[in-house]
Amino acid sequence: MKRKVFKLLLTIIIMIGIIFTLNVVFVARAEAAKVTLRFSDWHLAEAQWKKALDEAKVIFEKAHPDIEVILETVSYGEKETKYITASIAGNAPDVMHLHAYSLRSFIERGFCLDLTPFIEKEGEDFLKAWYKKPLTLCTYQGKLYAMPGDYMAQVLVCNTDMFKEAGLDPTKLPKTWDEFLECAQALTLDKDGDFKVDQWGFGMIGAKSPGFELRFSPFLWTFGGDYLTPDFKHSALDTPEALDAMKFFVGLYRQYGVVPPGATSCNPFDVRTQMAQKVAAMNIGSGWTVPIVHSINPDLNASQVLEYSPVPIKTEHVTSAWLSAWIISPNTKHPKEAWELVKFITNKEMELKWFKDAAVLSSREDVSGVSPEILTDKHAKVVASELAYAKFVPQIKEWPEIIDAVTTEVQNALIGVKTPEKALADAHKKVNDILAR
Repeated sequence: MKRKVFKLLLTIIIMIGIIFTLNVVFVARAEAAKVTLRFSDWHLAEAQWKKALDEAKVIFEKAHPDIEVILETVSYGEKETKYITASIAGNAPDVMHLHAYSLRSFIERGFCLDLTPFIEKEGEDFLKAWYKKPLTLCTYQGKLYAMPGDYMAQVLVCNTDMFKEAGLDPTKLPKTWDEFLECAQALTLDKDGDFKVDQWGFGMIGAKSPGFELRFSPFLWTFGGDYLTPDFKHSALDTPEALDAMKFFVGLYRQYGVVPPGATSCNPFDVRTQMAQKVAAMNIGSGWTVPIVHSINPDLNASQVLEYSPVPIKTEHVTSAWLSAWIISPNTKHPKEAWELVKFITNKEMELKWFKDAAVLSSREDVSGVSPEILTDKHAKVVASELAYAKFVPQIKEWPEIIDAVTTEVQNALIGVKTPEKALADAHKKVNDILAR
């Protein structure tokens, strides 16, 4: 009897061992069969975006159990340099998030996978959901190399509490640059009575940053000026309109003193901090301004206090457009899976999630153009309505070098080492030299 019990126990132990071994083998094989994708985005460094992207990762992996997504953080200022270095070395992340101004350079250097075959498999109606302008920027020689992401117009952001405190009507935000200057002067004050200005009318981005071109371009364009001739072969910075814009922009800082000190070192975060701390009453921003200002200083009650309105005009109603885009590295070992990830993060449901989580508008017209959540939001509806007047800076491979030259000369004028006339003339020459190559 004891021997039978012993044999039975031994058999059970052996069966348990076999089952355990098979389970380990099956799990190991399943893990080995999983595809791993590296997903890189500067937004991962931002609290509200990190949470949103972590949630998106869970949703995607649940729908695609055979794919694991590795999130990789990159700083906004270093992303192009790091992506270029990694692409040359052949080890770039599978999916990358770019600012639109660097798209053409990446495409022409072969750093973007051609997405056209994937688009064709999705069907001829697939791209109809997107605005045409963003798709145009993602297209080169008839092929699509990126999928559009965030798409927003720049607007004027005003602190209505500061308007009231300065005796200004917060329901009458400036519509022209002349009205803007009047408001900026009224908002520039000595608040603590020590005979030193401690509140300014306008927060200016003067540092070398993609944020500069977004804020400087509306000045140039609304005055009737432009960076380049229509054929993109020559500089257009030698016009009276461009000079008027330059003199007005620089004059806000040097002549009228309505901008906080140190403008040439101020990047977008610095200016949002100025607004959050009630150091500056106005700036040029977009959908992201309210949530970022709120994250810096929740006590400001940014969603209630801040109001958006169209960028002031001089002769033309025009503003600058922001666009981000998603690319797949041509070195990816898993192009089909990478496409599934890009398709997921740009689908209608997820694009609406990005708005709810971070207040950014989508390149999808079936989101930004019709969604009640956007069209009834007091801030988002202004940004959405201004898309009709938004345009992009020249999308040529030389653009990063061109805007760097322009920024340098604007900085020279801001710090006073050159007059606006001399700085603009030097920028004009530099741009022509760049294009001549």
